[in-house]
Amino acid sequence: MDAVQAANSGHPGTPMALAPVAYCLWQRFLRFDPADPVWPNRDRFVLSNGHASMLLYSLLYLCGVQAVNPEYETLGQPSVTLDDIKRFRQIDSKCPGHPEYHWTSGVETTTGPLGQGVAVSVGMAIAGRWMAGYFNRPGFEMINYDVFALCGDGDMMEGVSNEAASLAGHLKLSNLCWIYDNNKITIEGHTELAFSDDLATRFIAYGWNVTRVGDANDLDMLERAIGVFKNTNDRPTLIIVDSHIAYGAPNKQDTSAAHGEPLGEDEIRLAKRNYGWPEDAKFFVPQGVKEHFQQGIGKRGRELRDAWMARLNEYKSKYSVLADHLYKMQTRELPEGWDKDLSTFPADPKGLASRDSSGQVLNAIAKHVPWLIGGSAD
Repeated sequence: MDAVQAANSGHPGTPMALAPVAYCLWQRFLRFDPADPVWPNRDRFVLSNGHASMLLYSLLYLCGVQAVNPEYETLGQPSVTLDDIKRFRQIDSKCPGHPEYHWTSGVETTTGPLGQGVAVSVGMAIAGRWMAGYFNRPGFEMINYDVFALCGDGDMMEGVSNEAASLAGHLKLSNLCWIYDNNKITIEGHTELAFSDDLATRFIAYGWNVTRVGDANDLDMLERAIGVFKNTNDRPTLIIVDSHIAYGAPNKQDTSAAHGEPLGEDEIRLAKRNYGWPEDAKFFVPQGVKEHFQQGIGKRGRELRDAWMARLNEYKSKYSVLADHLYKMQTRELPEGWDKDLSTFPADPKGLASRDSSGQVLNAIAKHVPWLIGGSAD
């Protein structure tokens, strides 16, 4: 609330509504080490409704996620500070209006154009499935990460989300979970103005497992729903969560006024009163909150990564070629001679269809870059 108000721009309602969902996922489930946000086997979290970016920045700050540079070197400083949050949506802030990959550590992909994040999450899940098949060996489960994407009605209205969901169902990507914020509000008003799909039926038709949480504030119900995903091994999962946009704001909860503009100082004070927080304290983080996250996601993530690193050392001694490939993927280093079989295309008055020329190029590269994956709908 305070960050959006200070910027006089942004989307406060969804972060307020989904705070319990994000808390439950990050604190109780996400296999993610804040000290190493690029650990290869981490779970991926995608905020597809990127306009709710303050939700993600709050998590990065409270969890103490560390900054890395584009070469994946740790910088010894936090990814997001409270001062960054105070400069939300300002030039050069680490907290831009929509999350940007490689600008803010802990952001797995740039989101903002609705539908983009959920589509990318399918690609991440495909990559995870491929990597597990390529790298895992008996006694060495090196890759088994899950992909979680938070999404909203805007994502579901976009055609790309339908195409991506169809592909995910076809491929039975059981490592993929979309969490749908069913707040029934768009920037123009109630969703009934333009969107009346029966999402559960639609996703069942795609081959997904679908479960529902009737109250976004019910952490036990959220935990059970995520547990259902964890125990589903033959299809992706959609969790439909009923929420209240701008939960706790007495005059703007469940209204479009809370979607894409600041709540206003008076409404923020009233919301804080409802929460039992100091009404005039801005950017207030109670003592012990960051320590609480350190004992949850911080401790769990550190232990998981340490165990994985120990396993990696053994893996290197037994499967040195595969370990080298994993290293090259992580560092974005191409194998030597990756381009030696590339074709040349002499001038031809008849021309060559781009699908043919691109196919020749991709197949030539794929001979030497096993992790090159491509495809199209046609």
